Amino acid sequence: MNKKCFTVVTLGCKVNQFESEAIEEALQEKGWKPVPFGSGVDLTVINTCVVTGRAEADSRRWIGRTKRLNPRGLLLVVGCYPQIDPQGVSALGVDGVVGNQEKEEIADIVDELLQARKQIIRVGNIREASNPPALQTPCFRHHTRAFVKIQDGCDAHCSYCVVPLARGKSRSVRPAAVIASLEHLNRDGYREVVLTGVHLGAYGRDLTPKTNLLDLLYQIEKAETSGRIRLSSIEPPEVTSQLVDLISASAKLCDHLHIPLQSGANSILRRMNRPYTAEFFRNVVLHVADQIPDSAIGVDVMVGFPGEDDEAFNQTYSLLQELPVSYLHVFPYSPRPHTKAGSMSPQIEPKKKRERVHLLRQLSRDKRRAFYAKYVQMNLPVLIEHRRERGMLRGLSRNYIFCLVQGENSLMGEEVAVRLWGLEDERAMGRLAQRP
Repeated sequence: MNKKCFTVVTLGCKVNQFESEAIEEALQEKGWKPVPFGSGVDLTVINTCVVTGRAEADSRRWIGRTKRLNPRGLLLVVGCYPQIDPQGVSALGVDGVVGNQEKEEIADIVDELLQARKQIIRVGNIREASNPPALQTPCFRHHTRAFVKIQDGCDAHCSYCVVPLARGKSRSVRPAAVIASLEHLNRDGYREVVLTGVHLGAYGRDLTPKTNLLDLLYQIEKAETSGRIRLSSIEPPEVTSQLVDLISASAKLCDHLHIPLQSGANSILRRMNRPYTAEFFRNVVLHVADQIPDSAIGVDVMVGFPGEDDEAFNQTYSLLQELPVSYLHVFPYSPRPHTKAGSMSPQIEPKKKRERVHLLRQLSRDKRRAFYAKYVQMNLPVLIEHRRERGMLRGLSRNYIFCLVQGENSLMGEEVAVRLWGLEDERAMGRLAQRP
């Protein structure tokens, strides 16, 4: 088989999105041509996720779908699913089984497959990895915003989480390499870069000399980087007063923090082995809202954790209802292999989980709408994406308001002033405040 066309399917987090783009670029450098997912593809790479049972099931569905559409094409399954269960993935009849650290070898592994035409399993002991995978910062040709992975792995021991097994210990990219990547993307014209990591707030603790996220952000402030820098998820204890002050004063850092809560009941937080209380979380959110009044605050929340009775759920709901948060990322607990929570009791019945998910997702819609409504009849700087929705341009404000606006394709990739005039569903509607 000669090198022809390929596609990469990305499941899961922003870290996976960064890595998929890097894999795609590495394959193109080897002569492969990227195409959309579908039939007639010579090579499909599925970058998997296993953070929940549903994510793992989605990975299997994509494997099955790919095999049906392209029975003669090569199929590589990479990332977290192979890292957790390489033999299980192998048994699904795929051509390549590749772990997270080995993503840096994808192009060479594909060459091996072309020569050997027999299954390759390349999954190492991720806990022994001392650095993140050596993946080149990609160009993100199909995106308006770029991602830069500055950290990988996690040293926390949340009782429900399989991520440390899939991603290994916390490993950071050196500050000079981060700055170089950001400057490269700035020269390529990207107006926004999202800093990503598995445990972003742990950045720099493993380096010699040690550093931290705050010091890195101070360096980014002084560097020739994009006009907009956005942080991905950051844990409550790591949303320090110094970080909040820096975001408040910064012309680069977006007024947007995504802070995982998981549960608003202290009894459940203890069972989860989360290192804070509901009261601590409340104070963090109120401090952010007070110091950065226009900030968007997103929250992760898990429902149906073992032992979560009605009172515990009501504590979570009441806390989130009370706080000035902008949106929620809600997901039901699902037992993961090799985790402490998987053997905890009582497990919550699926129907109860679905009911709680529904209630919190409705609360999220209400919160998002209320947050958006604050900015109707106001002008916001909006980055226009390289896509349309409902025939209109889609854009994103610095404080994470998605809006639709009439305009020409020439505005794509530009940050423009948009005046919001109303709301429809979960989108703000706007018009150009001034034409370039």
